[in-house]
Amino acid sequence: MTITNPTQLIDEFKKSGEFDRLRRDLLSHFQRSDRTEAFKSRVDDIARQRLSSDPKLISMPNDAVQRELLGEIDRYPIVERAVADAPLLSDPSFISGIRASLERTMSAGRGEKNNATPNRPIDAKPATM
Repeated sequence: MTITNPTQLIDEFKKSGEFDRLRRDLLSHFQRSDRTEAFKSRVDDIARQRLSSDPKLISMPNDAVQRELLGEIDRYPIVERAVADAPLLSDPSFISGIRASLERTMSAGRGEKNNATPNRPIDAKPATM
């Protein structure tokens, strides 16, 4: 398939498995970081405050309580802050890895043979000669 617009590039990037790989790598990196405990603690605080401010939640079905708590957590920008504070997203080697993946996807879409660097884990350092 020839890629002719950004939407097709995104679709092919996702089909290639690169999007899922990046998503898993970002999550893994976040889970290993020191920011994870603060994030979990903030989510816990929000949930506890909501439960203590509305005693009728205790008698509701679990799925309804979960919906209420998720709605409450969504009101706060904690996920957005965690993403904005992710140092990996501004790491030049991470960005160049994404660029290489996109170039491979575009080359495959044009039917070209690509000599780009193969995927490497986020924490891997570039090879030196």
